[in-house]
Amino acid sequence: ERALFARLNLAAGKHSIAASSYEQARGYFEAGISLLHVNAWNKQYSLCLELYEMSVVVSFMDGKVETVSSRLDIILSNAKSFDDAVNSRALRAKFLASQAQYAEAINEMLEILSTLGEEFPKDACLSHVTSEIKATQLMLKDITKKKILDLPTIKDARKLNTMKCMGLLITLGNYSSPMLVPLLCCRMMKLTFEFGRCEDTISGLAFVSHALLHYSDDIQLASRIGRIAESLISGNFHEHSLRARLTQMTCSVKVLVEPFQATADYCLTGYNSAKIVGDVDNTMLCGMMYCIAYFFSIPDLIGLQRYMFNFFPQMAKHKR
Repeated sequence: ERALFARLNLAAGKHSIAASSYEQARGYFEAGISLLHVNAWNKQYSLCLELYEMSVVVSFMDGKVETVSSRLDIILSNAKSFDDAVNSRALRAKFLASQAQYAEAINEMLEILSTLGEEFPKDACLSHVTSEIKATQLMLKDITKKKILDLPTIKDARKLNTMKCMGLLITLGNYSSPMLVPLLCCRMMKLTFEFGRCEDTISGLAFVSHALLHYSDDIQLASRIGRIAESLISGNFHEHSLRARLTQMTCSVKVLVEPFQATADYCLTGYNSAKIVGDVDNTMLCGMMYCIAYFFSIPDLIGLQRYMFNFFPQMAKHKR
């Protein structure tokens, strides 16, 4: 009976996450953990693993640093296999990055990917990046949204984990290892066409769009791929989370081919999505990009000043 209620709390917590009620979700997961058997890691392994992982996810979103660290230690000391530990190791990398330990976070993810069969250099050179971009440019030259949607979904669990890990690493690398980013997004496209699409295919497309802008002269292809990524985000189950993370990438191309007003509106949409899912970093980033686009699109300096007076105190608060 306790196990049944633990499962019900797990399900309720997932529904709360879908509704962006993270504090409520954390309460459900904690209640579920309290209902587990005293020897749960042996007698209720799968249920225990999922409850602890979900507890880490919402605690991270809610800023409960101590809970994140302690729960990750428990999971990693009890996980029975590499595959069972992948999600938690990825969460640990994300946690390390949140503590400004970017090198450690990237090394953690590169080690995971190596075990999954995907090797990447720690210090990528420009010639390697350029070569990969050219190959991907050729592969995607006739790409459309329909061609992406016509691909089968990934069935191989390991390849799905690989895509998820690269989706996380590409975000971490964007801030501390930028030469790694184009290699990751090109590999994500290669895996997509070889094994099928998944949600992280959208991240790969958005970052490829950004990479083409910087490492090729094909702005039109970069723009088309960026628009495909945008259209795949709309209506996705994790629409707000994806838009929060990817607005910066697609916006970098949009600003070159569309009016500044359209870019400003797009940044504001990203800002609102980031607020909905509690993504503080991207809330601030999208807000800053909105200020810049607004400045160039509308000669209303009083309106811009009013917005910035409201926005900068938010940035100061979250920095603290």
